[in-house]
Amino acid sequence: MNNPFISIQKPTPLGAGSYEMALPLITALELKPGMRVLEIGAGTGQVAATLAKHWGVTVITLEFWESLNVIQEYASEQGVDNDVLVVKANAELLPFPDEAFDAVFSIGSFFMIEDREQALKEITRVTRTNRFFGIAEPMCTLNPIPPGLDNFDILQSYKKWVRTLDWNCNLLRDHGFFITESYYFSESYQWMLDNFRYYDGEKDFILHDEGRWLGLGLAVGKIVRR
Repeated sequence: MNNPFISIQKPTPLGAGSYEMALPLITALELKPGMRVLEIGAGTGQVAATLAKHWGVTVITLEFWESLNVIQEYASEQGVDNDVLVVKANAELLPFPDEAFDAVFSIGSFFMIEDREQALKEITRVTRTNRFFGIAEPMCTLNPIPPGLDNFDILQSYKKWVRTLDWNCNLLRDHGFFITESYYFSESYQWMLDNFRYYDGEKDFILHDEGRWLGLGLAVGKIVRR
């Protein structure tokens, strides 16, 4: 299918590759019309509204920092205000009953959760058996940090938050998920360059790294309860 995420009018991504990564991630969740989906990290709400509009699902999207009104208004503009609900909550304490969702996903947000272990416990709890949780976000590669990159203060923040693809997959496995897809995006560096049209912070860091250490990755797992 065509990628409706990269056809969004007046896109406002909050991170590199947000909309480019969305289609492969959503495809891996094996969604069907009528399903209920949870998004961790709404951002500006464009992914949630696009998902509801083109997949025929109901999306509950969590956002703690951005304006909830802006997100809900965008859904209304797209004609899916009854299919998108934004909730101010965090992933470590989800205000939902057990096995409430057919799929849970996060684009560019999961890596910024303070306690990812606790968040996975909650995500596991609210995901239905044999359904999926997936992330697409910044991940560091197994390559060594390039010489000179430690001259950038932002490196310390990245080292605190980003993890390798293997680390993320192991985290999902430890919480009962069977990994169904996992890979680094080969287009990661280009997507970072493309994102400068929206946000040029950390530009010198990204240009110096040249995609050698910092990348973008996808990990999807199916919950299997014993």
